[in-house]
Amino acid sequence: MTIPYLAMATTQQALWALCLAVGAGCLLTVLSRRLHLPTIVLLLLGGFVLGAEGLNVLHPNELGKFLPMIVSLAVGLILFEGGLTLEIKDFSHTSTVIKRLLTVGVLITWLGSALTAYLVFDISASFALLMGSLIIVTGPTVIVPLLRRIRVDQKIGSILHWEAVLIDSIGVFIAILCFEWVVEGGGTVALPNFLIRVVSGIGIGFIGGYLIYWFMKHDWVPDNIVNAFALASAMLIFGSTELIKPEAGLLAVTIAGLIVGLNKPRQLREVKAFKAEIVDLLIGLLFLLLVARLELQQFINFFTDGGGWVLCSVILLIRPISIALSSWGTTLNIREKALLSWVAPRGVVAASMASLFALSLQAKGDAENAALMESFVYSIICATVLIQGLSAGLVARVLRVQRPAPNDWVIIGAHHFGRELARQLIREDEQDVMLLDTNARNITLARKDGIPALHRDGMEAEKLYEQEQALFGTGYVLALTDNVELNQLLMQRWAHELDNEKVFGWIPTDSPTNVDQLTGLSVFGDLSRPAVIGSELLQEESSFESVRWEDGMTLPSGDWHPLFIRRGKQLKAVPQDTALKEMVKQDDEVICLRRAEGFLLRALHRGGHLSIECETLAQFYQKLAQSTAEAIEGISVDAILEDLDVQGETFPAFLGHGIAIPHVYSAELNHRICFVATLPQGLEITGQSEAIDFAFFLLSPAGDTQGHLSTLAEIAKCCRSDRRRKQIKSAHRIEDVITAIDR
Repeated sequence: MTIPYLAMATTQQALWALCLAVGAGCLLTVLSRRLHLPTIVLLLLGGFVLGAEGLNVLHPNELGKFLPMIVSLAVGLILFEGGLTLEIKDFSHTSTVIKRLLTVGVLITWLGSALTAYLVFDISASFALLMGSLIIVTGPTVIVPLLRRIRVDQKIGSILHWEAVLIDSIGVFIAILCFEWVVEGGGTVALPNFLIRVVSGIGIGFIGGYLIYWFMKHDWVPDNIVNAFALASAMLIFGSTELIKPEAGLLAVTIAGLIVGLNKPRQLREVKAFKAEIVDLLIGLLFLLLVARLELQQFINFFTDGGGWVLCSVILLIRPISIALSSWGTTLNIREKALLSWVAPRGVVAASMASLFALSLQAKGDAENAALMESFVYSIICATVLIQGLSAGLVARVLRVQRPAPNDWVIIGAHHFGRELARQLIREDEQDVMLLDTNARNITLARKDGIPALHRDGMEAEKLYEQEQALFGTGYVLALTDNVELNQLLMQRWAHELDNEKVFGWIPTDSPTNVDQLTGLSVFGDLSRPAVIGSELLQEESSFESVRWEDGMTLPSGDWHPLFIRRGKQLKAVPQDTALKEMVKQDDEVICLRRAEGFLLRALHRGGHLSIECETLAQFYQKLAQSTAEAIEGISVDAILEDLDVQGETFPAFLGHGIAIPHVYSAELNHRICFVATLPQGLEITGQSEAIDFAFFLLSPAGDTQGHLSTLAEIAKCCRSDRRRKQIKSAHRIEDVITAIDR
């Protein structure tokens, strides 16, 4: 069977249009994230450049009757993701201003815009209500990058952020209801079809959403395909609802996403992350396909017919009225109200819904109203995103509601060391510190101590930086986990959002990491693992000390480690390859960690006294490993023996005078432990002039190089005296050994 050439060409052109939209949309999304611009700006420009009014290489109409289907399905999946992220508690816990914006403000925007359109254009009241409903939504994909750039006060930023997050579903619900009314022409004839759409959408959405939740809750869906299951289920719900009544699927998937999101199954976080990536891809696809369709002439006609008055009314009259009534009687001052009145950019949901409805109207033969609706919505989008977005920073500065440059710190690792360090760094009205951790217990302990903390994965740097309101003031990031490789990955992720010199991580000096290839700056390299430092802080073996710097001074004698330098309101970490004298100035405050002396005594207090009879070094090591493994839970005999063999090859385990000092590192430990062992029969060792009759066996946490070496040095020091050596060797209890050393 041969395919006609014309049909083949049409199929290839349709395939090219779809592939170009997906590829170019994704590339523009990546570029916008890199430039910290609202994604919609580059997508709008890209659509016009690639479309008929530009290079004319993207022809969405080649998709023919499949274009509305693609747009409808993509919008459905976007709304499903929106339902997943909607939190009812966010509405009940928000401020009075946000609650009013989501009720009174929605009505004012909807009815005010509809009235303006009705008075200016020759349209019906029902169609005017539909047009007004499409610009209710603002959208977090536009608001969040804007807030990041202009750095407004946190109170204003919170209002704008949660308005954008919560208003999406409200606006879409109203728009769908209006469209259901318009497509049926209103009146009693349309009422049955209207009710069928609403009832089928809500009913199938509720049943489908609950079934998704039930399957996930009862672990019927393997974790490795749960994302595919959620995506396929959303598509099935959408398609089955569309079979009953067209245009009802949007409401169904919104309800389904809401049901799943409210019930919070175990895999919800993974599904949200996956759906967010799919939505980014769909947004790029939609914008390029839809904007490439637009013609310059329809916008000329729009403004010729009075569209400029509608635009000015929406931006300069309706939004200020909405803010004035929503903030009536609140603590917002006139400057804050003015900025809220100016900033209300529309986003991808408004554009997608407008184009979807326009395609449907065109299919019904109402091309004139479809063009008017698209011109109206896209004009509002372009004006609010470009005009308000570009001028918002200047307006915020003029109104004096802008915060200083980001100066807050994020510490990834809410363990005890991280919590205590955050407590030292926080200064009210000057320095905020936010802890991130995936360990819920650590987050709970931090919040109990009054330290801001988020139960989030620090690897999701882009998502956190763009969407998490609490991190809007982030200027610096410190990766402080026990895992060096994880710290390096965290530094790479956050370096994409911040400059390299603002990203730090604990990388020990003995790490094999190549400094030249490291993203960001390494700090605290001479310290042990954070878990070890946290244990020392709990045992009061280490403490934080602050030193007011004066010219010519040095740090006090002892084990002092400079961590941060505070100069006015600026807080700088001390990189491990930078000398303190090169950074510090007169009157600077140097925040240090002071590790107390007496490493050996503390290790002995946790250890014990052993008596070992053996004939060979292998037997000695075997019995030593078995005894310590019995005393310390989680320690492996085989691991100790392997480490002892390696250590014996690289570092002599014999001190002389009949004393051995075998020593190993263990990842299972968070503090040093030292056992002492007597060998009543003595042990002859090749190369040693005296038989071994006594041993110190030291076990240190992995990464605790300095504490380990300091303990070995103290052992050598206390064994120099003949009298003290005899007292130590003659002891039969660990307490007697400690007494002999302490004297």
